[in-house]
Amino acid sequence: MMADENKKTVDNLFNLQFSLLITNNDINEKQIKILSRLLCREAVDSLLQSTWFLRKKHCSVPLTKENINAVVNLADKYQSNISDINWNALNAKINIADHARFIQAIIKPIFIWWVEHITPHIFTLYEIKKELEYQINQCENIKLFEEKEPSNIASSFLSLEDIKTKLEADKARFVVIDDLLKKDIKLVIEAWEKEPVFNKKINNTLEYLQNTQPHSELLQPLWDILITIPQHPENCKKLKHWLVEHSLCLINDEFMWHV
Repeated sequence: MMADENKKTVDNLFNLQFSLLITNNDINEKQIKILSRLLCREAVDSLLQSTWFLRKKHCSVPLTKENINAVVNLADKYQSNISDINWNALNAKINIADHARFIQAIIKPIFIWWVEHITPHIFTLYEIKKELEYQINQCENIKLFEEKEPSNIASSFLSLEDIKTKLEADKARFVVIDDLLKKDIKLVIEAWEKEPVFNKKINNTLEYLQNTQPHSELLQPLWDILITIPQHPENCKKLKHWLVEHSLCLINDEFMWHV
């Protein structure tokens, strides 16, 4: 997870953390086929996008029969309104001694939380930039089309001059947003390079905890709990309490330490 001088963009910064250990090997292919026979497509699609499922996917954790039953039972309660299903309310047992699960369930959410404390607007700026890129691309396409084949429809469509005006305004705003985003990225990278919690590669949870001390005081209370867990697994309850208090885990997550 060490920062690379050639990858100092928001996408790459986040991908170094979030895409770690993500595998294309779909260990749950058979289970998903079973669920596709039992649930409507909308329910399956929303399940596959849930944090509860993605954490399993990224760590190659198979869905158990118990998981499948829980999914079906929850879906049955929302037959009249599938969009209201909260898959993240499903129970999840997470062995943080498994470094892949530790990264997805602990490191990833605290990374987001930590970034937001350093640069509170970075995620908003990032989304605005993506939306502006899309709008500029759309306006460019419409402008080219109107220049080649002027529309005779004068109702709800913007005139060519209106399109050009909007395009100029969007491009000007894009420059401002991009500049603000670059400044935020610089701040995050500077802090990230000093923070061992996020710039060390994690291959073994125990070794990582034994050899890592946070630079940021923000992370110290969490670390005071984490470093005790290998010898005192019952402190996983304290971990859960801290994460819930900071809205950094799912409400029915159950953490454990089992080597």
